[in-house]
Amino acid sequence: MSIRNGVTVRGTTNENARGNSRDRAARRAWLVQTYRADVDVLLFTNEQDVPTLTDGRPEVVAAIAARVPGPVSGWLMACRCYRCGSLLTEETLTVDRIIPGCKGGTYRRSNIRPACGGCNSSTGGRVRS
Repeated sequence: MSIRNGVTVRGTTNENARGNSRDRAARRAWLVQTYRADVDVLLFTNEQDVPTLTDGRPEVVAAIAARVPGPVSGWLMACRCYRCGSLLTEETLTVDRIIPGCKGGTYRRSNIRPACGGCNSSTGGRVRS
């Protein structure tokens, strides 16, 4: 809860604290470059070309996909989720604030880290000790 103009207000404002779409895209690109993983992700042109594997680990998919002939769009830089370690691209990562917004955290580069959607939503406003 906070006090605005002498009135106690619950929740957050409707202001867009995350910035516009260009700001958010630049932030995701910065996270991928800064926290770049030891492997990149192979982007296929369509889903029929993706190899089916019994082992679903992203590293194995990327390694085997590199040897699979067929139409490939190219490689995408990837980073890892800070919590579970899954591979993320600019399209799949979510920006997690180290100090949550409900505790005054902002989207400054010193307060953000890459997270997958599941890990980011499961932590909510908790601060890890």
